[in-house]
Amino acid sequence: MATQALPYAYISFLQFRQALSRRLYDPSMVFWTDAELGIYATEALRTWNALTGYWRGDFTSPSAILTTWYDIPSLANTLRPYTVPDQSLYATILYHLLEPPTGVVSAQFSNDDIVQAVQRRRDELLSISSCTQTVRTVGAVAGRITLPDTVIDVRRMAYLPTQSVLTGKGYGTGRYGFGIYGRSAAARIDIPRPSVLWPEDTFAEQSYDALYTLNPAGTPGLPSTYLLTTQPPLSFDTNCPPAFGGSYELLTVEAGVPLSFAGTATPFLIPDDWTPALKWGALADLFARESNAQDPLRAAYCEQRYRQLAAILRDSAPALLAMRVNNVPAQVSSVRGTDLYNTSWQGADPGVPQSVSYAGMNLFALNPPADSGVNGVPYDLTVTVVENAPVPTLDADLVQVSREDLDALLDYCVHIAMLKAGGADFMATMPLYKRFMSQATLYNRKLSEAGEYTDTLMGMAVRERNLNPVQQPVPVEEQ
Repeated sequence: MATQALPYAYISFLQFRQALSRRLYDPSMVFWTDAELGIYATEALRTWNALTGYWRGDFTSPSAILTTWYDIPSLANTLRPYTVPDQSLYATILYHLLEPPTGVVSAQFSNDDIVQAVQRRRDELLSISSCTQTVRTVGAVAGRITLPDTVIDVRRMAYLPTQSVLTGKGYGTGRYGFGIYGRSAAARIDIPRPSVLWPEDTFAEQSYDALYTLNPAGTPGLPSTYLLTTQPPLSFDTNCPPAFGGSYELLTVEAGVPLSFAGTATPFLIPDDWTPALKWGALADLFARESNAQDPLRAAYCEQRYRQLAAILRDSAPALLAMRVNNVPAQVSSVRGTDLYNTSWQGADPGVPQSVSYAGMNLFALNPPADSGVNGVPYDLTVTVVENAPVPTLDADLVQVSREDLDALLDYCVHIAMLKAGGADFMATMPLYKRFMSQATLYNRKLSEAGEYTDTLMGMAVRERNLNPVQQPVPVEEQ
C-alpha cells in the first residue's frame, strides 16, 4: 500500500482517547476501556471520510499488457486496499452489547449470532450498492446457462469470441469483414470482435423476433441481449446461440466467503470506510431478537443508520476520480457509457490507453488495452482516488483530522460510545450525532465551492451508478 505525508501533527492517538474519556466522565477508563475508545475513534475517522471523501490522493501502478480489467484494491501501491478484518467488527459489536471483546459470556447472544448477523448484512450491502464487482467468465454455449449460487447480481455481460492465430480478428461477419482466407474466398472465416450484450426480457425479445427461440447459431447475428427476468434464478439465456466458440464475460456482484468467529481473519470486500454500515446492520438484527435481547429503540436506530449509509454508498460515494497514463490525463467514463458509445470497444487493438471506464467502486478498464509500453516499459497509471482514511494504531500516532473538525469527531465518539448505555442516556446524545452530520455537510459544501467543477467531478465518479442503477428509484413515501 502506498503512503503519503500526513499533514496534521497536533494531537496523538493517546491524547484523543484521553480527551474522549474525559468527555464521557470516565477518565479512569472503567466503563469504557482504553481499547474500546480506540475502536470508536477509528470508526469515527472512517465514517467521516465516508461522508466527506476527505482523503483524496494519487498512487501509481504499472499497466499490464493486453489486460482489460484492473481491480483498484489489488493494484500495487493502492490507496484503497481492503484491510478491515471481520474480527475487528465482532469486537466492536461485543463492546456495544456489554460483552467482553473476546466473545459472548451472557445468555442473550452467542458468538455465532454475531457472525451470522454480520455475514447477512455484508451480502445485503453488496446487493444494495454493487460497490464491489467481479469479472467472471463462463463458456458461451447454446442454451440456458446457470451461474454459481455465490452470484448476487449480474451488472454487465459481453460476448468474447475465441481469437486464434488461425482465425484472426475481424470487424464482423459478411463480405466486408476481414479474416483468414482458406483456399477460396468461400472458405473465409471472419471472427467478430467482442461485443456487449444488453439486458432484456422475454416480452421485448419476442416482440422484436417472435421466433427467437428457434434461431440457429449466429442468427440473426451475434448474441446481443441476455435475459434474466423470466429465467429461473441464477440463470440466463441469450437471444441466439453463439456462432463461434468463446465465453461470456460477466461483471457480477458476488457474496463474500463464510465467516467464522474463531477462524482466520477475513477482510470484507467492502471499502474500509463503509464497514461501519455492517456494524449498524448487524446490531439492528441483534437488538430485534425476541426475549431479553430485544431493544426496539436501539434496533430502530441501528437500522436507520445502516439504511442511511447503504443509500449513500449506493448513490453518491465516489472512489475513482481521475487517471493519468504516463502523466497524460485520460478521459474517465463509466462502463455503461462506453458500451453505449461503442459496443465492441473491448476488441480494440492494444496501444496507448486513452480512456478509462469504471464499474462499481473497484474495477476499471483501459481502452484500448495497454501494449508493451514504451521500449518494453509498462505505462505508469497514476490513479486519483478517495483513499482509505488513515487510522492510528500506536499511542504516538497522530490523529488525522483538522482542528475545526476535531470537536465534531469527539462528539460522534461520545454518541456511539453511549450506545451500550441505551435508553434515555443514549437518546440524550442525539444532538452530538446531528452536530457531526452537520459538520460533514458543511465540509462538503465548502469543497463544492472550492472548485467550479467539483460537483461535476464527483458526479462523474458515480456516473456508472446513474446510467446503470441497481434498482428503480425508491418512492418518496417509502424513504
